[in-house]
Amino acid sequence: MAIDQTATGSEFVKAPQPVIGLALGSGAAKGFAHIGVLKVLREMGVRPDVIAGTSMGAFVGAAYAAGKLDNLEEWVRQLDNWKVFSLLDINWTLSGGVIGGIKPFRTFFEGFAFDNIEDLPVPFTAVATDLHSGQEIWLQQGNLQDAVSASCSIPGLLSPKALSGRWLVDGAVVNPVPVDVCRAMGATRVIAIDVMEDGAPLLNREHREVTSIVSEKSSAEDMPTLQQERADIAHPETGEMDRNQDGDRDEDQSLAEADANNSSNGLARLLEQGKEQLTQFRELRKRPKIVPPGMFDTMHQAMAILERRHKRTRMMGSPPDVLVMPKVGEVGGMEFSRATEAIEAGEVEARRLRTWIEDMVNQG
Repeated sequence: MAIDQTATGSEFVKAPQPVIGLALGSGAAKGFAHIGVLKVLREMGVRPDVIAGTSMGAFVGAAYAAGKLDNLEEWVRQLDNWKVFSLLDINWTLSGGVIGGIKPFRTFFEGFAFDNIEDLPVPFTAVATDLHSGQEIWLQQGNLQDAVSASCSIPGLLSPKALSGRWLVDGAVVNPVPVDVCRAMGATRVIAIDVMEDGAPLLNREHREVTSIVSEKSSAEDMPTLQQERADIAHPETGEMDRNQDGDRDEDQSLAEADANNSSNGLARLLEQGKEQLTQFRELRKRPKIVPPGMFDTMHQAMAILERRHKRTRMMGSPPDVLVMPKVGEVGGMEFSRATEAIEAGEVEARRLRTWIEDMVNQG
């Protein structure tokens, strides 16, 4: 705790203890990195006084506020592709979204000691978006599971959540990293965790290779081929110069020779083109198989582009005191089975910023 010596002589006045706010950003599967950061903060003795979360940040933030961070970590580390699939309650009517978005939240929050947000020992806010008005909604009361599922409802992927006469979707549409929400809750120091790095690739490596291959193909098609150049040289328009004055006999002979040359040149061109196509085919076979992004990835990446652009504006208006950005660029937004990698990335980044975080907390 910081101590402030005033001009009253030997008396000391304790500086007010800072109110620590924790702003957890969106990011789908990348958001599991929040768990790693929170673990390191707990090791450092940093206890947030208020928590605000958007999308996956709301999911992790709710578990932390309820004292269930360890349970959440154990649960997500066990996720594999089959378990993730078993948690998808497919919405066969496709009304509002491909997935109902109830089963995963019900599975984890079942048995929680705290049913409502206001019952949590740490003040908590989940950020959502009013689908009709576009208004930013701060959920600070009511059922905890409903609030978190509303904040996580990715448009088109998860069905909107009906709460208090509103249809609510993912809070990342309006506020990807809710720093200003923490300020409004009384925080004087805000630690923000942003897993959507501006410099990180939006798609996985195999998807990004499509661009390079298409570029190479375009360049090859635009470049004149050796056969075309040879064809231009082999067909000069000099027919009149080759003709002599001997009449039709010489002209017929010249035409026959020209036909023979044309046939020979045409066959040579076909052979060379065939060799080139065979070479290109062999090179393509050597390349890794290109897998186009799936429907879920496409929806998530479209949201990620929107979030990044919107986040910059919000951060300029209300910057955090410490910004933690785990390096989770290689973890796809829908790759929930890679939770362990994301958690470890969060731990690494939080430890790297340990001194900065401690200085900020101790300034008072």
